[in-house]
Amino acid sequence: MVVPFALASLLLGALVAPSAAASTPSVNWKNVTGTSSEAYPTDVGMLGPTEFGAAPFVAQKDRVNSTSIPNSAIEMRWKPKNADKDHATSDDIFRNLGEMSPYHPADDLFPETNAYQNVPEQCKIEQVHILQRHGARYPTSSEVEAAPIFGKAVKNATKAKKFKATGELEFLNSWNYSLGSQVLVHQGAKENFDAGVQAYYNYAHLLSNYSKKLVLRTTSQSRMLDTARYWMLGFFGWDASDKAHLAVLAENEKQNTTLASYYDCPNSDNTSYAFGNKMSREWEKVYLKDATARLQKDIQGVKLTPYLVYGMMQLCAYETVGMGYSNFCPLFTKQEWEHFEYDTDLQYQGQYGFMNPSGRAQGMGWATEFLDRLTNKTFSGSLTSQNSTIDKNSTYFPLKQPLYVDFTHDNIIHSALVAMNYTQFADFLPVDKPDPKRRYRASRLTPFAARLVYEVMECKEGGKTDKYIRTKINQALIPMDKDQGCEKRKDGLCKLQDFTQHQLKHAFKDANFKAACFGKNGTDFIVTGPVHNGTVASLKH
Repeated sequence: MVVPFALASLLLGALVAPSAAASTPSVNWKNVTGTSSEAYPTDVGMLGPTEFGAAPFVAQKDRVNSTSIPNSAIEMRWKPKNADKDHATSDDIFRNLGEMSPYHPADDLFPETNAYQNVPEQCKIEQVHILQRHGARYPTSSEVEAAPIFGKAVKNATKAKKFKATGELEFLNSWNYSLGSQVLVHQGAKENFDAGVQAYYNYAHLLSNYSKKLVLRTTSQSRMLDTARYWMLGFFGWDASDKAHLAVLAENEKQNTTLASYYDCPNSDNTSYAFGNKMSREWEKVYLKDATARLQKDIQGVKLTPYLVYGMMQLCAYETVGMGYSNFCPLFTKQEWEHFEYDTDLQYQGQYGFMNPSGRAQGMGWATEFLDRLTNKTFSGSLTSQNSTIDKNSTYFPLKQPLYVDFTHDNIIHSALVAMNYTQFADFLPVDKPDPKRRYRASRLTPFAARLVYEVMECKEGGKTDKYIRTKINQALIPMDKDQGCEKRKDGLCKLQDFTQHQLKHAFKDANFKAACFGKNGTDFIVTGPVHNGTVASLKH
């Protein structure tokens, strides 16, 4: 497999191509950021349980019946089942894949702010903060990844000579599950590179009079490290290492990091509070009932369940970005894809959002770091998921940079929005009936290569000069309001002082970090189901 953009090496460290073999060295704490004799080591280990997949062959296998020339390296011209009847387009698939969606701007999230995308003429951007998700990847090893489970079911039935598929599933007779695990795929490399290029054109001028090397941060997982490298290549070019440092923070249960806070909040992985997964399984029994019966008629040797059919829908997403092409995409109707999106909404709102009792707590660490940067204050607490040793070190946590970029996972973006009380996304989602007008949509908030961007600017209004801030999610301008400490305005601007003072007063207190992350249900708080505000109320003793 050819490495994207004909890359051979990068001065930041050897680039791991999605097809290259990689190992996960044992933890060597003398080789991580903050402890190594080298200030910014990249070979810190802790890459995660990586596994590499088969090489794509789209030129041979693509059989989409279309005369149009693809505008993408991956095949996204599929339309849902019964597309003509339902007036459906390919967007009804590829913009409804939840957190597995290829990157696209969230231009339909807040249509009322689209007219205010341009920076007001009286304003000048002075500082930018970017929280960037990794690009497209193979499935993880998580239990909610049904795609590999379906692949195993077909493999076992075939091995036992019991498998046969007909009709629209006939392709399964020669199909093999060929995906890897965890690793950034080529589509993800492109998404990250493009994100870096976009950021360069938007914000490179901020570095014109900045003589120091920027410090960017990522975690040690393979896809995270590669994401940072491709982004930096897009922004800085081949001499990226001459212009910026990359701090690689250990993603390991033995070291805090705000960019992967689940290790620092044990209750976030407590199955008792995993409401997202529970709601997802319930919803699948509803919206996939008909599809399960329909597809079972064309398959022998595998007893389909709603969960396995959900895995087939996942395969549309993962095969598209991993192999460039998937026959699973046209198997489902427009409504089924819309309900699949809602499935992912339930998962993320229930695991990391306003409906999870630790939602605020999981994002509080990064929110605190963000506020420290906004106020130019060295870390002094309160401690949540921050690595206090690193955050107190100006080498790794510098202040007054004109541009900050942190690379992270989708859950951190969701929980950071909760921590800072973006109630614009606080929809309480019922299990049985999706609200088509809901704002909370994982496909809009955290597609692959999602980016949460804060622009700090100086504006002249009414003969007075003041500092303002505005928030963008995947290029959509979020209209801030009183819940973020802001006066509601059509242009999304908020006085910086109002925003920071409100967050400093409320964010940490409202997160109730200690109880939410370490407390015991029934002793420290009472939770009987999904919550509305992303936290718990401590019991008084």
